[in-house]
This record gives sequence, C-alpha cells and structure tokens, in this order.
Amino acid sequence: MRIKDQKKILLGGWGGVACQTPKTNWVSTDYFNIEDYNRIIGNIAELREIAIQAYPTFSIASMGDEKTYSDYIYADEINTIESNLTTICNNTYPFAIGEQKTYYPNQPATDYAEFNRIESACLTIYQNLQGQLSGKRRLSFILGGGTLLL
Repeated sequence: MRIKDQKKILLGGWGGVACQTPKTNWVSTDYFNIEDYNRIIGNIAELREIAIQAYPTFSIASMGDEKTYSDYIYADEINTIESNLTTICNNTYPFAIGEQKTYYPNQPATDYAEFNRIESACLTIYQNLQGQLSGKRRLSFILGGGTLLL
C-alpha cells in the first residue's frame, strides 16, 4: 500500500474519532491486503458511530476483529461490508453508493472496480454526514433557562 493511502484524517468535532483515508484509486494491478480490509471495516464502523449522532440509533452487523497476515478474508465478510454500507444508507440518507453485490465461496472475488465503489461510498457517506453535523443549527441559549454549555 502506498504511504499516502495510509494517512489518517481526524473527524473534528465528533470526539476525535479517527478514520483512515479511503483508497479510491484502485487499479487492476493493485493487490487487496489485510491493511485494506482493516481500513474498510474500521471506516464502516466509524461511519455508523458518526451517523447515530445525526440519526436515530441503528446497528450494523459485526465485521469481526481486524485481520492479520495469518487470516483469510472470506466471501461472507465482504458481503457483510456490502450489507453494512447499505444499512448505513437505509438508516441515514439514501446516498448514491452503487449496487450492493453478493459474493459466494469459491467464486470470482471482488475486483478493483468494486473496491473503488466500496471505498468511494465510505468517502461519500463520511463527507455528507460531516456536512450534516457541521451544518446542524444549535440554539445559543437554553429553553426554560439554565446554564449554557459550550
């Protein structure tokens, strides 16, 4: 993985939640490795945490622990990623993130175009949620009196 793809961005104003910058420039010669998988599942989990600050609480399917180089990535784990992206959209705003795909064991695997779609979807959702939360209006006083907390 390229160094620039491993940069971290800090989501200011939301408790310092850290997401990793999605890689949105996949090409056919790129390899999908453990760091890529861990980045994607981490970002999706963080997107859910950000989303419930603006929308009613909802849950996503467990994506398990981060992988190590001794682990394999299975079709059902990629399907969970796909499902969780759809769940976030269904519970927030219907962002245009492309069509959810389903993968099966011992069948053709996810390709670079699908990784571009998944990671671009994460970026789109993040940018839109960030805009919604930063544009959220707040009263500069408390209704009914009391102390103003800034």
